[in-house]
Amino acid sequence: MNKHTRMALSAGIMIAGVAALTGCGGGDGSAGTSAASATSMTGTAAKGLVKQAKVLVCRIVNGAPEADASCVATTTGNDGSYHAVFNDGFTGPAMVKVMPGTASMMVDETTGIDIPYAMTMRAVVPAVTGTTTVQVTPFSEMAASAASMTTMNATTINQAITAVQGTLSGLGIDLSVTPMIDLKDNGTNTAMLAMQSNMVKQLSRIAMAAKTSSLLKDANGVACNAVGTTSSQQFSCAVAAMAAVMNSNATSDPTKAATMLAILNAQNVTGVTIPIMKTDGTMDMEMVDMTSSTSMQAGMQKAGMTADTAATAAPAMMGGMH
Repeated sequence: MNKHTRMALSAGIMIAGVAALTGCGGGDGSAGTSAASATSMTGTAAKGLVKQAKVLVCRIVNGAPEADASCVATTTGNDGSYHAVFNDGFTGPAMVKVMPGTASMMVDETTGIDIPYAMTMRAVVPAVTGTTTVQVTPFSEMAASAASMTTMNATTINQAITAVQGTLSGLGIDLSVTPMIDLKDNGTNTAMLAMQSNMVKQLSRIAMAAKTSSLLKDANGVACNAVGTTSSQQFSCAVAAMAAVMNSNATSDPTKAATMLAILNAQNVTGVTIPIMKTDGTMDMEMVDMTSSTSMQAGMQKAGMTADTAATAAPAMMGGMH
């Protein structure tokens, strides 16, 4: 073998080695270590349950959400759930936006009927770690609205979440609670079922208030339930009115907050359709009087809870409601 042949052979080996390395974990990051370090966000979107809506999960970069085109896109299921994956392993703050899609609907708890979903609800999280659960509700929209009033980072997002939960402490709101009664994952956890029941009750109050209270108004001072408005418009108006209670990332307007709380507390949730995730993972919708332990017990049994368990759980669920 002459000198030139040996040099060509060596160069060929080096090129092959580089090609092999490029083929492992290169390109768009979908292979190799990138896939193993992927992070994700999951949760449920509900005013009533939001079905087949467009979801954008957006990194917050330099204090603001990235452009929609760069966000991870997905769709809510018929149980309101969503799941989005950051293949790059993103671990910073993020925003979820649940937006109207071509066939998106939401449940009107006052009637049990699906109506068009015609608004955007958001939620913010200070950091994405592993699989991070983020619920999207009118209450999370309040926090997102508050956080958006300043540079968004882990600190200001935490301040916004704390401010909203403090403002709504009389309603017992915890933004991390699943907005349905989950018998699949929490069927034996009566404390969690009580928190979920309370979340469902407060969301039902928003639906009732949107339809019946002339004190909930849009930015122009027009009542959400003005003559001629649809249920979709009323719900959208009520969610916006609630977000307007926040006047910074860390504070709410005391007068607006007091008015809103009085409106919601005035709603007597005697007959609403509540979402229940059954133990087999399917969704059940039951009409329940949330002021009656007997009615709650009957609703849980219809969803598959045993009579003995329901007899113990229903009073605990009633006791956890505000």
